[in-house]
Amino acid sequence: MDFFKRYGAIGGSQPQSPTETIQRMADRAETSTLLEDKRAAVLGLKGLSREYTEDVGDVALDTLLKVLKEDNEDHNLLKAILETLNNLCARDPPKGEALEAGAVPANPVADKFSQVILHDSDDVISIFLGLLGDADFYVRYYTVQLLSALHACSGEELQQRVLVSPTGVGRLVDLLSDQRDIIRNEGIQLLIAMTKSNADIQKIVAFENAFDHLLGIVDEEGGVRGNIIVQDCLQLLHNLLNYNVSNQNFFRETSGIQRLPALLVTDPSQTAAGRSGHPVPDADEDLEWTSQHALNMLVVLDIIRMIIQPGNTNTQSNQTAMQQCGIIPPLLQLALAYEAPSTVRSQALYAIGDVIRAHSANQNLFQRILITASVDNDSDSSGQRAIPEPAIVIVIRLAV
Repeated sequence: MDFFKRYGAIGGSQPQSPTETIQRMADRAETSTLLEDKRAAVLGLKGLSREYTEDVGDVALDTLLKVLKEDNEDHNLLKAILETLNNLCARDPPKGEALEAGAVPANPVADKFSQVILHDSDDVISIFLGLLGDADFYVRYYTVQLLSALHACSGEELQQRVLVSPTGVGRLVDLLSDQRDIIRNEGIQLLIAMTKSNADIQKIVAFENAFDHLLGIVDEEGGVRGNIIVQDCLQLLHNLLNYNVSNQNFFRETSGIQRLPALLVTDPSQTAAGRSGHPVPDADEDLEWTSQHALNMLVVLDIIRMIIQPGNTNTQSNQTAMQQCGIIPPLLQLALAYEAPSTVRSQALYAIGDVIRAHSANQNLFQRILITASVDNDSDSSGQRAIPEPAIVIVIRLAV
């Protein structure tokens, strides 16, 4: 109540109610000619928006949008407005209420204010998309958060607003190259949501060089042995390719398929050898499979199987590209890796089957692959001798 008493003293000696205080601050934000007064009023609204969310939104949302359109050159004022809008549109679950993984909490208040913003007659969404290009950390971060909140409320409406903006999708893809990880990661999450079922956005994102950005991030984060950011990048890559033949063709034509075999290598020493062209000495690397490693690998295998589904017009071309870049040996090695989880091994076997299905050249190659296995040999002084066997025999033996 001290807060309301303090602001109540502006117009009289009697304490004001929250609604009266909010109205007074909204009036000051709208009518003040001095930037400092506008900023102070918006900061006051921001403070109240955490506890009196619905009151602030009902009274001051239109004013906040108006100030945003007219005075978006001052970063301090801009950050305060964006943070207040985030408070109004946040879909945080009620205290003490548990949610299932991936579930979006219901929040009628956030939905109401999100709809007001989405249906703004002056298209304030275009302003938000423009702010994604601002160099200020907090401006860009709060803008990405706000767009994510709006998408959680009404994804289709936001997607249509983004599509009509000439640079809207490009601004979103630019987030992938932001050197500040927290902004980049928020951008990845937003793009995952927006590309889940919108083929138009999928195509534009792909042609904005997203494939190269995503695979570059995967490499920076340690490949498939990396953290959840790797999984997010692979999931976004999956979204861009899923049931989108033009994107699959573009992925193949830009050498995306050629980068898939490296993602299947689980031994870091093998990766180093492949890149340098020379063998490397054995290293005491920790090759234990973590749950995150398994999840990442499963997404990679799903991507491989997805772009060579039977019936697609480009399946044979993708199978040929996979054979040319040598994807069968690492798939076979993964399928026979006893330390790998059974789910990963089984999906690797399925992927091999998809690569060679109805493709005579790939089938002939698979028939010629020999695998060297070590078996006991009492007559050999070393106790071991190498016996090369056809890969198909090893696979059948594994199945039996």
